[in-house]
Amino acid sequence: MEWDELDLETVTPRQVRQYLRDKYVIVASNRGPVEFRRDPDGSIRPYRGAGGVVTAMSTALTATEAVWISAARTREDALVAGGATGRRLHMPPERPQYWVRFVVPDREDFHQYYNVISNSLLWPLQHYLFDITRRPSIDETVYEAWKNGYRRVNRLFAEEIIREIRSTDKKPLIFLQDYHLFLCAAYIRRREPDVLIHHFTHCPWVQPDYLRFLPQPMRRELLQGMLANDVLGFHTHHYVNNFLQCCREAEAVRASVDLKRRTVRLGERETLVRHYPISIDHEALEKTAGRPDVLHHRERLRSLAGDRKLLVRVDRVEPSKNILRGLQAYELFLRQNPQWRERVIFANLLYPSRLDLPLYRDLKREIEELSHSINREFGTLEWDPVYLEIEDNYPRSVAALREFDVLLVNPVIDGMNLVSKEGAVLNVRDGVIILSVGAGAYHELRGSVLPVNPLDVAETARTIRNALELGERKRKAMAKAAREAVRANTSFKWFVQQMRALRYVERLREEARRRPEDFPALPSYERLT
Repeated sequence: MEWDELDLETVTPRQVRQYLRDKYVIVASNRGPVEFRRDPDGSIRPYRGAGGVVTAMSTALTATEAVWISAARTREDALVAGGATGRRLHMPPERPQYWVRFVVPDREDFHQYYNVISNSLLWPLQHYLFDITRRPSIDETVYEAWKNGYRRVNRLFAEEIIREIRSTDKKPLIFLQDYHLFLCAAYIRRREPDVLIHHFTHCPWVQPDYLRFLPQPMRRELLQGMLANDVLGFHTHHYVNNFLQCCREAEAVRASVDLKRRTVRLGERETLVRHYPISIDHEALEKTAGRPDVLHHRERLRSLAGDRKLLVRVDRVEPSKNILRGLQAYELFLRQNPQWRERVIFANLLYPSRLDLPLYRDLKREIEELSHSINREFGTLEWDPVYLEIEDNYPRSVAALREFDVLLVNPVIDGMNLVSKEGAVLNVRDGVIILSVGAGAYHELRGSVLPVNPLDVAETARTIRNALELGERKRKAMAKAAREAVRANTSFKWFVQQMRALRYVERLREEARRRPEDFPALPSYERLT
């Protein structure tokens, strides 16, 4: 059976391995599946990388002998890498399934690429989170960071990928991840013009008017970099349309857009633009939930809550997650519903994020201050209405998603949001999920969750009460529907869809070689710029 004919509902890792027997999968992302840290005893140990990209891709790669290239983020990462790129590590240590290698940028280059451009310019841009009256101010410092940081590190990734391409006789399949690597495909394409490249954007894609806040030279370079890929993937059809409209209205790029076929032609190269909603490996998640460390945290949470209802949030401390409005809504809920005081506890189990940036340090401080303020106003000797922890603790998160009565997921905007999907699969108490309409996951889970406008604190407060007071039959029905919606999609299927898209491009190229008179000539990348 041809790969293209495989049923996405029944395809197995064995079939994928069969297809990939003559392929070489290369994944590149800023954050990788493993991060090395030094323990108190001085030993260096690997820890699971955080974030949705790692969650999804780690599962997808279990069917491959891939290599995953990421940036060294800690001193220990750089030490393990040997102080430079080139050393491979077989991961995960307990059951090796794929290779990991690090790129080790110059410290200042990485700061400019990661802090100044990726996280202070591109990330807020893609989440509609510019504070238009104050920031960003795009001055010469930002232009320098683009030139000497963002470009350099993207080129460093490209060089490492090219090294991998040239180390094998197999056909390489390149999978680039997210906004950190928007330029990478262009650098690869210049030296390996025929390689198959797929880029997946894990954050939202904005509408043309908002993208115009990016200076035209950067906007042009960014779009050209993305259109050097064969396939572009986004979470939702809405983001696909936004990207196509951005290309259609970008005069400096001069791309030809086919909205019906969802393609963009730049010069003589055509890029497919597709949507694949990312998901989770629910079977692996269930196994994790049975681990002793998870069971320990479940007992701890239940002891903390006692007979009270457990309202939970699991998030990184970052602006798009809307943590402050979640606390404000809970504060309003307690003020308006005194009958619920001492009958509920709100466990905010958070991960620190980007604490080298002032904006994130300030946000962490505000969350701590508001939590303490709520506890001072409403708390008693026996009850703190808010329980707050900010630390890297994956078993704790899994335990909380197992035990919640209500899960609050109210991001301002999210590319997808896997916490809502993990909660739907893990929970054993017919818990109710409150989900922002700004999350990509809402498109899949609508009808099985309680929706909220993320900016509407009053509505969120009312929805918290509705969730806590929802009847048992309705809770069971919604929990079942959410669980089934998530199980109908997996991160493995998400990855297979991307491989099928690349296979489609591969077949078009084969046809072009056989019948060149019927196909446009394949371009060299230089002609695009």
